[in-house]
Amino acid sequence: MSIDTEELTTCPARITLDASQLAFFDGLPSAAPSLQSELGCELEHGHEGSHAALGQQVEATMWWLQWTLSASEINPYTWCPAQQAPGTQSRNDNDCTLFDGHLGRHSSATTYWSADQAA
Repeated sequence: MSIDTEELTTCPARITLDASQLAFFDGLPSAAPSLQSELGCELEHGHEGSHAALGQQVEATMWWLQWTLSASEINPYTWCPAQQAPGTQSRNDNDCTLFDGHLGRHSSATTYWSADQAA
């Protein structure tokens, strides 16, 4: 089976959490609805820098697992403020679902869009 990169929008990289990473997420004050032991990168296909996957959200803080071929770490972030439909008051499917400061294009629940579309 091959990956058709013409239709691929998200990065295909995956990571399996180790025992200490699972323990970290289990120790957060808000239990994850269904913590997965394997996560996929949520950035756009072909992105630069480390891979990233949302591990868990606790109130306004999102805990993202970031990794390369040689290392991984869990970092706290807030939501990316970009919106496809600026001026809305609450988060919806048109808001970027990545972390503030991410590299590459913005992503919503349904699609990727360029940074100038969010302005």
